[in-house]
Amino acid sequence: MKLKPKNLSNIIIATLATLLTLLIYFSLITKNCTLEYPTTINPSEEFCLQGYYLLPNHYTINSTLPIKKEVKDKITILERYDLFAQTICLKPTTLLPENKEYTLNLSYINQLNLPIFQKQIKITTKEYPQVKGIHFEQKINYDHILKYETNYSSNLLNYHILYNENSVPCNQEEDYILCDISDLNLEQGNTYKLQLIAKYDDEIVNELDSKEVEILISVKIENSSIENKAVIQTPSIPEIRVELNKEVEKDFLITLEDTDKNPIPFEHLLEEKEIVISPTEEFKQSTTYYLKINNLVGLDSSHMDNEYTLEFSIDDGPTITGTNISSAFSISNNIVLTFNQNIKEPQDIKNIIKLNSSTNYTYYISKNKITINPSSNLNRCTNYSLSINKGIVGTTTLTSTKSNSYTIKTSCKRTVYVGTSVQGRTIYAYYFGSGSKKIIFYAAMHGSEANTKSTLNRWITELETYNSRIPTDKTIIVVPSLNPDGVAHGTRFNTNGVDLNRNFDTTSWVSGTYFANTYYPNGGGAYPFSEPESVAIRNLINKESPYLTLSYHSAASYVIPSGTSKSIELAHTYCQLSGYAYVSYNASGAFTYDITGDFGEWSREHGYNGLTIELASAYSDEFSRNRTAMWKMVEE
Repeated sequence: MKLKPKNLSNIIIATLATLLTLLIYFSLITKNCTLEYPTTINPSEEFCLQGYYLLPNHYTINSTLPIKKEVKDKITILERYDLFAQTICLKPTTLLPENKEYTLNLSYINQLNLPIFQKQIKITTKEYPQVKGIHFEQKINYDHILKYETNYSSNLLNYHILYNENSVPCNQEEDYILCDISDLNLEQGNTYKLQLIAKYDDEIVNELDSKEVEILISVKIENSSIENKAVIQTPSIPEIRVELNKEVEKDFLITLEDTDKNPIPFEHLLEEKEIVISPTEEFKQSTTYYLKINNLVGLDSSHMDNEYTLEFSIDDGPTITGTNISSAFSISNNIVLTFNQNIKEPQDIKNIIKLNSSTNYTYYISKNKITINPSSNLNRCTNYSLSINKGIVGTTTLTSTKSNSYTIKTSCKRTVYVGTSVQGRTIYAYYFGSGSKKIIFYAAMHGSEANTKSTLNRWITELETYNSRIPTDKTIIVVPSLNPDGVAHGTRFNTNGVDLNRNFDTTSWVSGTYFANTYYPNGGGAYPFSEPESVAIRNLINKESPYLTLSYHSAASYVIPSGTSKSIELAHTYCQLSGYAYVSYNASGAFTYDITGDFGEWSREHGYNGLTIELASAYSDEFSRNRTAMWKMVEE
């Protein structure tokens, strides 16, 4: 069917009218669809256009403003096509400069680029956020959280507290900025200027505040009437005083409990800068307690850094802390027990302390000591048992709950006076064993050779420790220091200037002697045995008639026999066991000077077996080197 010209004309006119109506509609929509929008925005905030937007995804925003568009409050059909919306929101994708005007072109079907489909919107950015309130004082704690209130919040800005080159980040909660200054490590008692700054991309864009603050000195506990970890020797503690560095508020927390967290009742009182804790019941023996104080706040608003803990214990009754018991206890000594606290008087100690089950004794108490006085001398070289049972009561009513026992080995040596030096120093000989065959060891004939005295002192300890090794037919006699004056003054000679090893009555004795390259007119003494020290050793040898006498010197590393056949035999044995060189009694050149009136010659002329032992060192006692050889001489 063909259309009549009139009908065709009507269709064309209707179509043009429809198109014109649509153009006018969309023009009006673009020009007038936006009903409301902000004229000023924050440099980082999202802002929205309110209106009526048909097919909202066809709207385009053209501007130098870096933004991201989001359609909200929309009607969607078929779950994918946005038909209508009331809100188009724009969010800056970067921090905008402050106080700057921007023009936004809202276009519908941007490809047509027709002015009738466009609308201009002008907006201006505000200043960056400013502080409108500071919620802290000028005096603060070193770990204070600073609180600032701003006129608005910005999600693109990062805030920091700055001091010199140090800074700490802050948190933003709505319109508040919270800054923990703990990590600035500000020293207490000092004043600091702190700056609140805003950063974007690690660059400072704004300083919001600059303020001087004084860091308060924390509340500290400076002292207490009980030392930490103290062991207290009474169950009754009327009060514990804790001294503070400043006055504090009355509200704080105190706990007092034992290791098992059992609470101890108490009362407390705050007296200016002191807290007085008064327990209302006695503590228990042998128990540890903990006093804890928390939440102290100074009157200046300072606070304590950490919980304060005072640890103390109640003692377990009198406990032995020392005795005079030695490895070679003297048979005439009293036994002294020292305790950690004073002992109550009177009390029956004999029911608690037993000496060898049957040995009778008396005792007396003096403060923290109990002295046991055996009724008679103890037997020599004997083991005694000392048992201390629990039950000893201290002056603070604490009672011992533990037992102790000791083995007391009495000394085996017998001490004998054998002479006196020129200056009146006593010369002692120490006897071990009780056999008929006797051997004498002596040393320090020359005072400058004091290391030989140390050798024989160690030999005395050896004989005490291993007394059972001494053969039953032997008696060992030890004189560690024949020349005590020379040892005291560090000189070879005695106080009269006589070399004692040149003062023996021998065929070769002369008054004038040599040592090294020096001549001593009186070196041999005024006459043989003119000196009390040489007389002492002579008399001892003559009295005891030993099968062998050993004289120790230093430091030639020799063993020299007196010249008897037995002494020669024993000298070779001593050399083999000690490593010293054997030198014959009649050898020439062993020393660089003449030797007259000496012990070895006197022993030979009187038929005594004698050895002169020259240590290799002038300083070391070399006991370990000589030990085996010395025991061998005893066992001959």
